[in-house]
Amino acid sequence: MDNFFEVKNVDFIIDGKTKVKNMSFSIEKEGDIVCLLGPSGIGKTTILRAIAGLQKIKNGHIKLKGKVLASDKINIEPENRNISLAFQENSLFPHYTVEKNILLGEEKNADNKDKQISFKEIVDILDISQILNQYPHQISAGEAQRASLARSLLSKPDLLLLDEPLSNVDQSHKEDIQEKLKKMLSKLKITTIIVTHDSYEAFYLGSKCGIILNNQLKQYDDPYNVYHLPNSIEVVNFLNRGILIPAKVTSPKSLENEELGTITGNFVKPFPLGADVKLLIQPEDLEHDDKSNLQLEVVDRKFRGTNFIYTLKTIKNLLIPVFVHSHHIHQHDVEEKFGIKRPIHIEHLVCF
Repeated sequence: MDNFFEVKNVDFIIDGKTKVKNMSFSIEKEGDIVCLLGPSGIGKTTILRAIAGLQKIKNGHIKLKGKVLASDKINIEPENRNISLAFQENSLFPHYTVEKNILLGEEKNADNKDKQISFKEIVDILDISQILNQYPHQISAGEAQRASLARSLLSKPDLLLLDEPLSNVDQSHKEDIQEKLKKMLSKLKITTIIVTHDSYEAFYLGSKCGIILNNQLKQYDDPYNVYHLPNSIEVVNFLNRGILIPAKVTSPKSLENEELGTITGNFVKPFPLGADVKLLIQPEDLEHDDKSNLQLEVVDRKFRGTNFIYTLKTIKNLLIPVFVHSHHIHQHDVEEKFGIKRPIHIEHLVCF
C-alpha cells in the first residue's frame, strides 16, 4: 500500500545551492501531522516551496496519494496539486478585507465535499472574528498570520504546508490555538507538514518529527523518540535538552562516571565492556535528595512556573541540568549544595 505522501531522494536547491541533500521521508496516513525542525536558513521553507510546486526538483520524486507531483521529468503545476502553503510572512491581499481574504480559500476548492470546514468554526478557533472587517495594514503580524492560516484551512487541501504558522502569535494565544488547531486537523483529516524552529510546538503537534541539520535529514521519528532517543550528537546539541558526560561501560546494564558514580539502565544500543562513551543526561533523569552524599554546587536556577531548572557544577566543571517541581519545599540558591539521589537509574541509556 502506498504512503499518502512521499519524498524520495530529493535534493532541495535554491539559487544553485543545495540546502537539503538526498532527503527521504513519508507520511503513511491521511490526516497525519509532520513537523520539520531545524535552525533558521537550513532549507525548511525551500522544502515547502518545492512540495507546493513553486520550484522544481532535479532528482528523486515527490508523490501525493500515489501520484507523482514532481521528479526530474514531471512537474505538476501548483494550481493542480491541491496543496495549500501558508507562508510565515504576511501574504494577504492588501486591497481586500480580512474576511474577503479568508473567503478566497473557500472559493479555491468549493467542489471538495470530502472535508466540511465552516468559516465560522475556523474564525473562532483562530480568534480573529474581531478583525474580519479590517484591512491587512490595520492588523498585527500575528493576526495576519492567523488570517493566512484560516484561508489555507478553508481551501480544503489534500496537503497543508505551514511555514512557522504561529511564530508571530502572542504566547497567551499560542497554546490555545495549537490545541484547537490540532483537534481540527485531526477531525478533518487534513494532512499537514509544519516547519518550525520551536521544538515544543513540534513535539505537541507532530505525529512525526524530522530534524534537519547540516544539509541533511538527521532523524525522522515520533516526538518521544526524537527527544528521548536522539540518534546523533548533532541532534542532542540542536535540541539542547541535556549534557553529554564521559563514562565507562561496566556491565550490560551499567556504566560508571568518575563523579556521579554508577549509573544503571537499559542501553539503547550495545557497547562492549570497558568502552569509553558519552552518556546523555537530560534534566528529568536525575532526582533531588538533600540527604544524598552526592552534593553538587548550584550555579544557576531558572523558574519555569511548574518547575525549576537547576544547573549544577561538578568538581571537574561539568554543568548538569536538573528539573525540580516548583512546589519543592527547599529551594536552593546559587552557590548552595544540591543533593542527587543515589543510586542513579536512567531508563534509556543513550550513549555515543
